[in-house]
Amino acid sequence: MNVLISSTTFIPSVILCGHCQLDFLQKQGRVNYKFVISHFTDKKNIEWADIIVFLRSDSDIDAYVSKIAKKAGKHLVYVLDDDILNVPEYLSSAPYYLLPSTQNNICTIMSNCDTFLTTSPVLLDKYGKGFNHSFLIDEPSLNTIDTKPKNDKIKIGFAGSIDRSQDLNDILEEAISKLVEKYQDSIEIEVMGAKPAFVEKLGLTHLPYQDGYDAYTAFMARCNWDIGLAPMPDTEFHRCKYFNKYVEYASFGIAGIYSDLEPYVFGIRDKENGLLVENTTEAWYRAICELIENEQLRSRISENCLLEAKKKYSLDILAEDYLEKITEAYKPVTDKKTIEDLTFVKTVIFFKRVYRKIKEKGKDFPVWLKEKLRKKLNEYRKQKTYQNNTKKLEKMLQEKKSIFVISPYFAEKNDVYHQRVKLLDDALGDVYKIYLSGEDRLCEHLMTDFIDDNHASIIFNSYDIHQTEQVLELIRKSHNCLIHSVIRFMREKISDDMFRVFDLDDVTVIWDSHGMIPEEYEKHANFHTGEVTSEIEKRFYQKADVLICENDALRDHFIDKYGKKDMEYLVYSGSSDPQELRKTLK
Repeated sequence: MNVLISSTTFIPSVILCGHCQLDFLQKQGRVNYKFVISHFTDKKNIEWADIIVFLRSDSDIDAYVSKIAKKAGKHLVYVLDDDILNVPEYLSSAPYYLLPSTQNNICTIMSNCDTFLTTSPVLLDKYGKGFNHSFLIDEPSLNTIDTKPKNDKIKIGFAGSIDRSQDLNDILEEAISKLVEKYQDSIEIEVMGAKPAFVEKLGLTHLPYQDGYDAYTAFMARCNWDIGLAPMPDTEFHRCKYFNKYVEYASFGIAGIYSDLEPYVFGIRDKENGLLVENTTEAWYRAICELIENEQLRSRISENCLLEAKKKYSLDILAEDYLEKITEAYKPVTDKKTIEDLTFVKTVIFFKRVYRKIKEKGKDFPVWLKEKLRKKLNEYRKQKTYQNNTKKLEKMLQEKKSIFVISPYFAEKNDVYHQRVKLLDDALGDVYKIYLSGEDRLCEHLMTDFIDDNHASIIFNSYDIHQTEQVLELIRKSHNCLIHSVIRFMREKISDDMFRVFDLDDVTVIWDSHGMIPEEYEKHANFHTGEVTSEIEKRFYQKADVLICENDALRDHFIDKYGKKDMEYLVYSGSSDPQELRKTLK
């Protein structure tokens, strides 16, 4: 059975409401699965698919595809985790979702679908009757810890998008102020993403929102909050949401406090797997105080959450449930029809969009168009970089050349770190080097700084995780691996993959510490590294064969800290001679 997901973007909703389930089932050999961005859907995709899942789809092309796919007898499914037909005007996405064209597209796609899946009982009741079949689904817990580390202080946190700032101001400001006054240094409060006004006012820690689902969950695990806050305003739109915040908190054993409203009442059992509270200052204040002071209750909730995350919300169970529901009314097509080519249709849709946009933007259209073209150019450059990477990888695997893997660094061009990287590159000579980057802007930064100077051959974005095996194969064949300042980007999944370097046979791992010790990094980092970075440093130190330090003091620091004296040390600084360093490395 071939299952295709079509969506305008690859956001967490897509990951949790279809992609992870079907990817899991494909790895088991149960289905053949593809994901496609709506704009890139073509006749081959449609002809290939037995089932097409439209996930939060709202585009012109998806509306058209739903019509021709229905005529071809395909089984169509619409998946929704938000009431995108009724987005409040104050949300940043409202201008798009409230456009008549967007609303019409959504209604068209829904009307052509046979089956409706949603995470919300409210949405099921609201829209489910318009489909032949409708079902409720749950989102899985994809990253669950085994045991919860103990903190020195009680850590309290909130994680949410910037759109949630006003909610926090309205619901939590007074309660948080009273908590800070009462408990002072015995608690620590962190706010990720949203930045309500009281964060700076009360001197709380603000953490940047993490782009990418893997990065977000990895960061959440490292935050290690004891208590998680999940206030929700009482509106029709918010009642249609899923209690995903509970699943996230439960995955990391965080005892959560939730507004006693839909959707949380569908998943929270008061004082068993969380606390349900009214949206009043006094109620929130009392609930947080109770979890701070009642360690037994906090621990019981934490344990129940972890157990539920691993069982009720496990991917294997929910993937099976997902497959059962998308195939409930599926009937194989015996008389397969040829699908028309979509090139002409896409061209017509494009000009319709331009016409609508001109009417919408008026005299501001040229400015909007310039920004749009800039973004498209960046996307094209990223695509070309990826294609070049793939070609070079294939060639290098065939030629079996020596490979040194170097990680990126957070630094501006021409500073001391930049000079040291160039020094190291010069010392290594004419060999291929691979930069592993945690985010797109670093890829661009490194391309600007090094490729033109022939200092780098390949740059990988950490989201290209399917290329990890190829990178490791290069390292296997080279027998040399230089990991450069990896602890600076350990929040990305590629960093975890890089630990697999140490499991390879006959590979010499050279770790350039790059002056990075957690005690110093903590002063400049825009997020808390703490024990996590120390543990990463320890793992690299214990596993690496050679350690490169910028001076004797740093070498002594590592020896004193970890006690491993038999490691081979190389000492160099930004002013070192590349020729001398090259001799030492050889």
